[in-house]
This record gives sequence, C-alpha cells and structure tokens, in this order.
Amino acid sequence: MTKRSAFVLALLFLAVQSLFAAPGAPRAQAQTAGTDPVLRVRVESMSPRLAGPDDTELTVDAVVTNVGDRPVSDIVARAQVGQPQSTPAQLAQTLAEPPPSESGASPWVGVPERLGQGESARLTITAPLAQLGLTEPGVYPLLINVNGTPANGSAARLGAVNLLLPVLGDAQGQSTDGPAGVSVLWPIAPREPKVVGTPHGGRTVLADDALATSLAPGGRLHALVAAAESRRGDTELFGSLCFAVDPDLLDTVDAMSRGYAVRTDSGTVTGRGTESARRWLDDLRALVANHCVVALPYADADLGALAEVDSDIDLVREAVASSATILNVLNLEPRRGTLWARGELSDAALEAAAGAGATTVITSPDNAGTGDQSDTSAQDQRLVPYDPLVADGFALASARYPGGGSVQPAVGAQNAVGAVALRGGLGAGAAAEPGQSVLLAPPHDWTLTQDELSAMLDSLGRLHGAGLTRPVPLEDALNTGAGAQGGAEAPAPAPGGNRATSAPPDDVIDTLSEVESTAADLRNAMSVDPTRQVEPVSLIQPLHNAVIRATSTAWRGAGDYRDAAAAAAGQVRQLSGKVSVSTPSQPVSLASESSPLPVTLSNDLPVSVTVRITLNNSPGLRPAQIDDTPLAAHSRVSRLLPAETLRSGRFMVNVSLATPGGTTLGHTSRMELTSSEFGEVMVVLTATAGVALVLLAGRRIYRRVRTRGEERG
Repeated sequence: MTKRSAFVLALLFLAVQSLFAAPGAPRAQAQTAGTDPVLRVRVESMSPRLAGPDDTELTVDAVVTNVGDRPVSDIVARAQVGQPQSTPAQLAQTLAEPPPSESGASPWVGVPERLGQGESARLTITAPLAQLGLTEPGVYPLLINVNGTPANGSAARLGAVNLLLPVLGDAQGQSTDGPAGVSVLWPIAPREPKVVGTPHGGRTVLADDALATSLAPGGRLHALVAAAESRRGDTELFGSLCFAVDPDLLDTVDAMSRGYAVRTDSGTVTGRGTESARRWLDDLRALVANHCVVALPYADADLGALAEVDSDIDLVREAVASSATILNVLNLEPRRGTLWARGELSDAALEAAAGAGATTVITSPDNAGTGDQSDTSAQDQRLVPYDPLVADGFALASARYPGGGSVQPAVGAQNAVGAVALRGGLGAGAAAEPGQSVLLAPPHDWTLTQDELSAMLDSLGRLHGAGLTRPVPLEDALNTGAGAQGGAEAPAPAPGGNRATSAPPDDVIDTLSEVESTAADLRNAMSVDPTRQVEPVSLIQPLHNAVIRATSTAWRGAGDYRDAAAAAAGQVRQLSGKVSVSTPSQPVSLASESSPLPVTLSNDLPVSVTVRITLNNSPGLRPAQIDDTPLAAHSRVSRLLPAETLRSGRFMVNVSLATPGGTTLGHTSRMELTSSEFGEVMVVLTATAGVALVLLAGRRIYRRVRTRGEERG
C-alpha cells in the first residue's frame, strides 16, 4: 500500500467515525493538562471575524509546527464550538480555562506531511456555520483541535488554540439599554527600553538594533502608526482612538534620527535605522496632530517600584512629568493630567504622581482600590480602571504571555473584540451598565501586524454598525465611569495580558539606590565651567533616566531587571571614568627626601569637577596633606604631590581620585619610585648609631688606659 493510499484510508475512517459519533466527541485521548504541547498551532487568519446574517461559512487558516522531540504523523485538525457565553464571569473563566467544545464541529482535515522536529505545515479548516452550531447571536468559544501520533506513541491531542467568535443577529442594537460606548487606548511603546549609553555630546548607544526593524515598513511600531492612519476616514472610529505614547521611545527615536550607535560583543557600531526613525517620527506627528494623546510613564516605569528607590530627587515625578518630551518631539501637548500606568501603584507612588500633576490615572483593575490617598495633592486624583474582561482577552497579544511560543497576537485581538461584543449586549446580562463606557486598553507591548490591527478595527466598526456599541472619545469614557463593569464577579485574570505586573526584586532596588546615591555625589562635585556653560544636571539626568528604565514594566523577569540595573550602574562608571589620574610610565627617581611626586589629572567632562587625591600602599612614603583640587572642563593638568621619603630603594605607590564625597573617579594608577636619599628616620638612626659607636670606643680606650696605669703603679 502506498503512503498516499494509507492517508486516504485514514481520512475515510475518520469521516465514518464522525458520522456515528457525537459532534464534539474526541478522536483521541487529550494531552495531560499542564504538559507542553507537541504541536504549536498558530492561527494566521479567520473569516469572518464576526459572523453576521449574511455569513454562511467559517474558514480558519493555521500553521502547525512540531515543537516536540519526536516526529509526528497522522496529523488531523478540526474546529469545535462551545456554548455561547452569557456573563462576564463566564467569559473570564473561558479565557482562563476553556470549557468543553461540544455544540458543533467541522470535518477533520489532514496534514499530508509527517512533521519532523521544527518542521511546519499549513492547514485550512472550512465549515458551514450551521454545522458548527453558530445559528444564534452570542459570543462562542471556538477550539482549533489538532491531533496526531508521535513516533513510538499513540494518537492524542497534541496542540490546540482557543479563541472567541461573536455571532451577530438580524436585529440591530442588541442591548435594551442602548449601545455601549467604546473608547480605545492605542499604545505606542517599545517592547522594552533600548538605551544603554548616553554620552554627553556623543551618539546614543542602544543595546541592539531591533528598533530599526520595528520602525521600518513591516515592523511593529510602523504597523501601529500605519493601521491607525488608515482609519482616519472613519471619523467616529478614529475619534474614539487615543494614542498613548512612551516619552522614552520618543527620546530614543529622536536620537536615532540624528545618528546613533549599537553595542555589540566587539564594540559599538553605527546604527542602521536613522532614515527609518526620521520617517516614522514624521508619520507619527501627522497621525497625532490635533488628536487625543496621553502619556505613559517614562520608559513605562513601575511607579510603585520607583517610589521604593532611595534618591535625593523624586523619581516618580521624573517619570510622570514627561509632557515636555512629547511636546518637543511631536509638537503637541498630551492630555493634561492624564497618565496610563502599569504595575502596582502604592500610596507613595500615587501621591508623587499627583504632585507631578497626574489627576487622572488609567490603570489596571487590580489597582482600582489602591491606597487611602490621604495626601492633600492626591485627594482629587481619579483612578480609572480599564475593562478587565477586554484586557484578559488581549492576553495572547502580549510578549509577557507565559510560554513565549504561545503568543498569538491575532487570537488576542480576536478575543478582545469578543469581550467588547459581550459588553455591548451580545449575551444575556453581559452588557455594560447604563451610562458607562468600555475602555479598551491593549497591552503596552502588543504585537500585531498591520493586517491584524486593521482587522481588529474593522471588527469594532462592525460592532458599531450593528448597534451593539458606539465609538466615544476618551474624554467621554473617562467622564462616564469607564472601567471594571462586572469585574468584581470575575475569577482570577488570565496569565499575561495587561494586568498589574511583577515588581523588580529587592536586590535591584538596592542597586538602583546605590546608583542614585552615586549620581547625587557626582552632582555635588560638579559645577558650571564659565568657558563651557554646561549645567551639571545635563550629565546627571541620563543616570536618573537609566534608573527609571531599570524599573520598566516591559521587563519580563528578575534577570531582565538585573541586567537593566547593571546597565544603569555601567553608565555611572562611564561618567565617573571621564575624570582620571595618570602617572609616569617610567620609574620616578627621587632626588631628595622631600622630592614631590609628578601626576597628571584629566577631566574630559564639559563641567568643572572637584577631586580629592589619595596616595595608598606607600609604607616607604609619608604623604603630606593634599587639598581638594578643582579641575576645569576638558582640562589636563600636571601636579606635584608633596611627600616625604622614609627609606631608600625601589617601591610602588597607588594614586587614586575621588569626589570629596568619596565616589571613585577613573582608575587607580601605580607609580614606581626609586630613592637613594636617607630620610629623616634614617638620619636619626645613623646619628644614634654614631653616638653609640663613639661612646663604646671611648669606653674601651678608657679601660685600656686605666689598665696600663694600674700595671705601672
């Protein structure tokens, strides 16, 4: 029997089995819960995204990849549908733990190829909506079920994807309370901060050149701008969008547009994204002109963690007060007093944010009851939670979703649209409360292609057209109590998504506190040089920014946080290394016991710096008191250090620089000394020995004279 004949017989057997079995009956034993999938299933497209009265057939295109350790054969797949969801709690549970899908199923389709490790194959599932049981309005759970037989194993479910499919009815305006208002936050932020060096007057240094790809056509950040721009003609839908911008991203891309460097294992190289950065900034300026813009904290920082860092400045205020950056780069001022913050918000963080002018904080529903806000400046502050159900739907669109390979942006966007449909009344008892709006807030790091973003906006447009929802600007959503409708009854959130994130470890907070302490000491040692007119704060601010970046909620674990904290500490060392001391390369011969020691002091900073010189490891030397020395900007001066030689011979002396507060500057230099002169101690010892010798010689002479006199007498 040929391979193709065997495959045809297998399909015939499955078809017969499906005729005599219940629609949802499993073909093979399901994988043990909690085990890693052998086959990764990625949904590439689905049509329709919302099934309407005119739609008769569902088509799903997917890619199946063998991520196990054995080849897999006899791969078949089908779509299965569960019962429509009727409450927010039920849908939240479905997103966390999908229910059985037994209401309808499509025929099995096979993958002819036997997939080895890492190999992929495409499959297309097509089925009439009626066969799937999708005949009544509602939000249905849809399972893409993939079975197969691993080598030396038995047939089993080896991979699956769960998503939501809204089905619209004939009647317009499903909710008896009127369509729910929907406002969309559109985050424009990097997956993670990239800056690792900001030398004054030099090129910004990035950790890698991933941003260049993201800003270019086809890239993630380019898609976010292009997809939104393509909907400008739909004035109502476009008006419901409010762009949430990370000021650190703007600073970084602005620096890239002027030329930048990228750190590599062999040193720094010139970045390749300068032109892409310029074009993207121009496109972003055109997109947001005269439109709603809100600020994210600088570098999407965790304000609660920042409040724990010991610093002589208010780091939370630094992270929040970023309107100037947005104004300078985008030529517009963001919505005054509005901030969208991730992470846990402590009382201290909220008070500091209120002091910086943040009167409205859009945040995770987890933070809705945070703090007593007893501080006077925080009493008028509003915490506005976005919709938790929609946020859980977006979970698979975030790189923070556990498992890495499980991230499915298209599925995440589809599930979010399903949650919005449920809020719009496509399910009994699930509509938003009268007078409230749904605030749709994707993950800050959402990763969708331009086609996927466009499909999501098209789906929202269809919900608006069906009368289930109506687009409203952010201002209206904030004023009508957008937030966690029905969220109190929902179970624990789905993993990943846009909920409050994990905080940096305690050791990272300690490291950042040390960085801030060192930055403060360096600032105290600096002053404006009259010839340069550079403010010391311009050198210290990048260190504060590095600390803020190290608390970014974009980091995915303790290792990332520690790497970012190490990068901040490295910037401190780089700055302090600009002031140094050097010594002669040849041994220094001391002509006398009081000969001074020659050193050269260098200051490569554009500000004056006061330094303290220290001589260490010098048992043969007695250093004199050395006054603190001011060094002019970009100067190189020679200095003779007073010291007293205590012995002759050859010995080493360490010379180091520090600020008056004790921060080490540059590296310690070693000086080799040779001395042939007697020091003061040697003179005293020699004189004492000479006197003793004279006394002993005199005593001996006296005894001899006395002895001879006695012999004569």
